Amino acid sequence: MSHSVVQVNFIVSDLARTREFYAHLGWELLAMGDRAARFSGDDLVVAFHLPEFAQAWDSAYCGARGGSTVIDVDCDDASEVDATFASLVDAGARARQHPNDTFFGARYAVVEDPDGNLLGLKAPLT
Repeated sequence: MSHSVVQVNFIVSDLARTREFYAHLGWELLAMGDRAARFSGDDLVVAFHLPEFAQAWDSAYCGARGGSTVIDVDCDDASEVDATFASLVDAGARARQHPNDTFFGARYAVVEDPDGNLLGLKAPLT
């Protein structure tokens, strides 16, 4: 039997702030009662990386701990990675890895949302 990933859960401290922050990605968070919200996208990929690989794409990575899982968000192109990074940092994200052209053929950046959850912004280099 194969099991599909259907949901990834972030723990947040303020739903209103979370809705406002993730709106910068164009995500509309739908209420799930008064203590939760959700965004439904088209696809979901969860990747598992060894620590030495994570250090190659996130220079701030310092070992396994809470907030070491990164959810990647697709961007259309390299300029969108840069613009989205700037928008999220302006909205309160902490910059973890500034946009850069990576060894794996993508423009890539990492930010922390206001609760420390990590988002990777990714677009293929063309």
